[in-house]
Amino acid sequence: MTSAAYGVCRSLFEPMVRQRVRIRFGKSGNLKYIGHKDLMRSFESLFRRARLPLAMSGGFHPKIRMSLPSALALGVEGFDEVLELEINESAGMVDPTTLLTDLNRCSVKGLDFYSIRQLDEQETKAKLASSTFEFIVPKELRSQTVNQVSSFLSAESVIAEKSNGKSVDVRAATCELQYSQETGLLTVEILTQNGPEAGIREILQVLGLEKELFKNIFPKRTRCRLTNDPTENHTEDRLV
Repeated sequence: MTSAAYGVCRSLFEPMVRQRVRIRFGKSGNLKYIGHKDLMRSFESLFRRARLPLAMSGGFHPKIRMSLPSALALGVEGFDEVLELEINESAGMVDPTTLLTDLNRCSVKGLDFYSIRQLDEQETKAKLASSTFEFIVPKELRSQTVNQVSSFLSAESVIAEKSNGKSVDVRAATCELQYSQETGLLTVEILTQNGPEAGIREILQVLGLEKELFKNIFPKRTRCRLTNDPTENHTEDRLV
């Protein structure tokens, strides 16, 4: 076999390097009222408009190889959401800058793409370590919230009941909570847990504010911190 023929055979049978990208994006405005499945369908339409060379799953109903480590709850705005995509192996090396421009050019109002990073081959799929939420407490409830926050922070354990009837220790899941009575801004970082997980609804429940959710309180997820990610993104400048 000639060297040229050997080179052709080698390129045919050697596995190609898989390309994956990690995208940070935001979902805000009226788009906060669409659910996770509708968001995924919106992504599919957007990728077709942008003509992205994406990898597809096998079988009779192939789907785009994409994943989100954490679905955003309905009604909550997100300003540091994470999406991972796998690029078709035959497309050649993608340029993250060009890809970011194409996504924003073809996107809709309320769906903004902030950054794209090409993942190394050895990097594992994104896993959520914690979520940071912010919301404004109504003026008439700010003084009583001071006492609720103080009591919460001094407790070793605070149990809340989820909508499915399961109980969760909200205090153990909260690694940081800050509150300003003057501005009403409450910021809380919630750890991702195995089993029943605490969420923003459970935080509001133990602070006596759950009835205000989506009436006078509209939470924003301002940060998704991932495990084993060397490039954490801060989003303070994106918030309005």
